[in-house]
Amino acid sequence: MDIEVTRDGPVVTVTLNRPEKLNAMTVEMYAAVTQAFIDIDRDDEARVGIITGAGTRAFSAGADLVRMHDSGEGGGGWRAFRADRFDHGLECGKPLIAAINGYCLAGGLELALACDIRIAAEHARFGCPEVKWGILHGYGAVRLPQMIPTSTAMEMLLTGEFIDASRALQVGLVSRVVPRDDLLATASQIAAAIARNGPMAVRMTKELALRGADLPIEQGLRLYQEYSRAVHNSDDAREGTAAFAERRDPKYAAP
Repeated sequence: MDIEVTRDGPVVTVTLNRPEKLNAMTVEMYAAVTQAFIDIDRDDEARVGIITGAGTRAFSAGADLVRMHDSGEGGGGWRAFRADRFDHGLECGKPLIAAINGYCLAGGLELALACDIRIAAEHARFGCPEVKWGILHGYGAVRLPQMIPTSTAMEMLLTGEFIDASRALQVGLVSRVVPRDDLLATASQIAAAIARNGPMAVRMTKELALRGADLPIEQGLRLYQEYSRAVHNSDDAREGTAAFAERRDPKYAAP
C-alpha cells in the first residue's frame, strides 16, 4: 500500500510508503492522506496524528509529476475551489506532527505545512522547486510567507532552491532538528505529551491559535472568551481541576 495508517493508543501514524519514488504522491495518495486527516478528526479515540515517509531519503518529494502531469492523472478541467484536500486548506481539528526524514519538497512541503508541528531529521532538505518545471507551488505559496520571514519564503519560492534542516530551524519552519535515528521517537514523545492533556482543551487551543492568528488582539481575546466558556464547563475541565487539587493524573491522560 502507498499509504499506511497505524495506531498506538491515541496516536495515529500516517506513513507515505513509496520510498523507491522518494514518497512522491499520486492522486490516490493525496486522497488517502486527506481521508486520514478526516478520520483522525472524527475519531473520538484519536488525539494526535504523526505524518512521515517510509525510508530515510524522503518525507515526500511532492507530487509524482510523471503520473499526475504527463499521464493527465490530475486533470479533469476547471471546477469551483473547495477546501476538500489537505493542500486545499482542509483542516484536521486534532494536532498533527510532521516527522520529516529527508527531502520535503513541493507537495511534500505543503503536507508538512498542513501540520501543526514539524520535526526534522538532520539530513532533511526543504524546497519549492515547482518554478523550475513551469508550475505553481499553490498552497505553500500562500502558507509559507505566513510562517517564515517573507524574504526567506520568497527566495525559496522564486528560486526553487533548497534549504537544509539547520536553516529551516533558524527561520522557524521546523521546531526541532534531531538525529535521523531519533526522529520518530521524538515525534512520538511530543505526541504522547499532547495526548496526556485535556482533549477538549487541546482541540480548542489549536482552534483558537489558528482562528486568532490574523485577528487584532481584542478580537482574538473575544474569541478566547467564547471558547473558554465551553472548555471551562466541560467534563475535562472538571476532571483536570479535581486531579490538580488531589495531586493525581487526570483520568483523561493517555498512558
